[in-house]
Amino acid sequence: MDTLSSELIVVRQLPEIEERLRTVKDSVIERVSAALAMVCTEDTLQSVKAERAKLRQEFGILEDQRKDAKRAVLEPYERFEAVYKECVSDTFQSADADLKKKIDDVESEIKRRCEDGLRSYFAELCAVHRLDWLSYEQAGVKVDMASARAKTPKLLREQLAAFVVRVSGDVDRIGDLEDAAEIMVEYQQTLDAAKAVCAVQNRRRRTEEQKAAQKNRVAARERVAEMVRRVEAMEAAAAVEAPEPVVVCSFIVKTSRSKLRRLKEFLNMEGIQYE
Repeated sequence: MDTLSSELIVVRQLPEIEERLRTVKDSVIERVSAALAMVCTEDTLQSVKAERAKLRQEFGILEDQRKDAKRAVLEPYERFEAVYKECVSDTFQSADADLKKKIDDVESEIKRRCEDGLRSYFAELCAVHRLDWLSYEQAGVKVDMASARAKTPKLLREQLAAFVVRVSGDVDRIGDLEDAAEIMVEYQQTLDAAKAVCAVQNRRRRTEEQKAAQKNRVAARERVAEMVRRVEAMEAAAAVEAPEPVVVCSFIVKTSRSKLRRLKEFLNMEGIQYE
């Protein structure tokens, strides 16, 4: 096994390293198989531990050589890459970034002019359909370079026109509904007539449910209060109609004079007659 760990991985050429590794593959398999074939019992436990430690040591030596080989292979490439970056890639990438910014600046200006025209056209459409609350952003129109380069961006203008006409139609239909004003408040947020109607209907339903629940709570409190009033009235009437009977009893007190005086004071305070 000494041949496996004795300068196996020496950096000359990668194909040479690979070839040497392949020549020892069978030896490695044989070495590991022999270790795995050991029976581990209480009697052989220490032997198995020793064999495992030996395998780990041998593998560690080869791993160190592999890491050394990796560093040796990578160092020339890293030096080459640093020179390449300095001489080639930094220059190209810097130029590419500068050209991209110039292109983006010009295209952004072209798109801005196109969008300004579209916004003016959108404002005219809204004025015709009396939709002063509608915003250009709600149309969701995205200006692309093909449309921006055109003298008149026909496709985008058609999208804006179709959007405004749809909204105008929704507004007309909502105007014929009950609670039109409340529904319009919802519609202006979502531009979805069906959702706006459902939102108002659901809110109305929940409001009525809360009103009914509150009415039931008030009625329940009133019933409880009425029951309390009746019980109190019955107790008052019973107290008047059936006064507490007078009980006469005799007893002998054996105590000190001071305590007897306090007993007398207590009887007088409670209005209890005594002889």
